[in-house]
Order: sequence, then C-alpha cells, then structure tokens
Amino acid sequence: MKVFHTWQEASDGGISGGAITVGNFDGVHMGHQQVLAELKGHAQAVDGPALAVTFEPHPRAVLFPEEAPRRLCHVHERLQYLEEAGVEAVLLLEFTKELASWSAEKFSRALYDAFSFKHIHVGYDFAFGHDRQGHITDLRTLGDGVGFTVSEAAAFEMQGAVVSSSRIRSNIEAAELTLASQLLGRPYSITGEVLHGEKRGRKMNFPTANIDVADLAHPPVGIYAVRACSGSQKWNGAAYLGYRPTFQGRTLLLETHLLDAQVDIYGQHLRVEFVQRIREDRAFTGADDLAQQIAKDCAQAREILS
Repeated sequence: MKVFHTWQEASDGGISGGAITVGNFDGVHMGHQQVLAELKGHAQAVDGPALAVTFEPHPRAVLFPEEAPRRLCHVHERLQYLEEAGVEAVLLLEFTKELASWSAEKFSRALYDAFSFKHIHVGYDFAFGHDRQGHITDLRTLGDGVGFTVSEAAAFEMQGAVVSSSRIRSNIEAAELTLASQLLGRPYSITGEVLHGEKRGRKMNFPTANIDVADLAHPPVGIYAVRACSGSQKWNGAAYLGYRPTFQGRTLLLETHLLDAQVDIYGQHLRVEFVQRIREDRAFTGADDLAQQIAKDCAQAREILS
C-alpha cells in the first residue's frame, strides 16, 4: 500500500481513476470495514484502485484540544488495518487549522485534482470543509461537472446500535471488552514500544514489559488476563494498568507479565489483547504483600486463558 503525506505527493504518485473514501477511521472498526468493503466493490466497478484519505492528528485535537478523544489505535496501526481491508493507497494528511478553514469546494477540488477518481464513497454521516458545511449534495454537484459518481454507505448497526468510534471508547472505558472486540472486529488491544522501567517486578520475580498508554483509549485501572504478541511470538499474560499506588507512581502504564516466559523484548513493539478484568487496582503495604497478590493474579489469569 502506498502512503502519501501531502497533496503534492499524491498528485505525483501516479494513482488515478479509482474509487476513494475520506474519514478519520479511528480503530478501523466494523462500521469502517463495511465502508471499505463497499469501496473495494466500487473500485472494481470502475476498474481502478481503492483509495482512502485520513487525518493525523484527530481534527478535534486541533480544533477543540480539551475535547480530543482518546484514540483507539496508533496511526501506524490504522494504516495497517486500512491495508488489510484492501486499500491500495492512502493520503495521510496532517490536520491543521489552515486545512480546517478550507471550504468544502476547495477540499473536494483538491481531492479530485490529486487522484482524478471516478467514484467517491462516503459514510452516512459524512461532512467536510469549514465548519463541516459540505455534504454529499456538494460532492454530487462537483461530480456532475468533472465526471465522477457519488455513493453513501448506510449506518452499520450491531447489538442494537450504530457502530462508532465513540461507542467503542465508551465500551472500553466501562471494561465491556467482549462487546468492544465485537464492534472492532478483532480483540481489543493496546500496542506500544516496550520501555525500560524501574525493574521492581523483576526484583519480585515477576518481570514486566512496560508500555506507555499515552493518548489511547483504555479500560479502568486494574489487573487483566491478556494475550500478548511481538512479531511471530505469542504469550499468555497478566497485565497491570494503573499508576502503581504502592510506589506513589504518577504515570499511567501498562505492565504485562508474560506467563511462563522469559524474553528480552525491550525496544520492540508489543500488542496486548485484553481478555478479562481480574480485579481493581489498590495499594499494598509493601513489595512482599504485592508479590503475593501478583502470584494470585497470575494464577487466575492462567485459569481464564486456559
């Protein structure tokens, strides 16, 4: 999959005549996957590539920073999921206040000039341009003039409601992990680079792989049964998500103990799939009491994952 980062790169990329879609695609969930499946069908119908335009950072992080949603995945994961859905080229635009000021006509014309697409397929709630003033009727007006067609995806429902990134965030924050995974179309996970920590877990014979949760959506703090993978390696695990109150910690971390495995994965990317919550977070009187509880948590995680 080709990835362009500017309008000029897209114009010079030699890709044209296909079908295109535009969206944030945070999480590339089941609703997004339905749009992308339909996009592939439209691309085949016009005998061209399937194209997508997406943005980084999230528009609300630029326009309303105090309301910026926590992300369902990192941008490199979003690109991976788009490729797995059959997208052949992506224009990953930096979202800025200047871009937000563009009129719907200016944005849609820039889009057409970059890709000369034959069809555009958008989501049921699609709006674009300054103050989201552009809608599907504006696309159809431009399409009538330059020669592309327009279609709109229906809202995609599961479990009695429309699938959306905000709904999945709410499920995750409520520890409704099974439902979140169903709506995502894959196990809910957090991915990140394994960081060097303070080695307290190692001293208690429970070494952990530590990941900074950063701006990602996450479930409530506590202990979880998890499955972890790095490259082709996979492990069962018990993970702690929290601030380490026993040691007066202040940074939210995801600390994963790989069950029955001793591996050096510092600096590598680890994906941690949440299976079930074991217990809430709490402070202990010291390292000995904490180690005894960790042993119990690991035993319960083994039972859940078996």
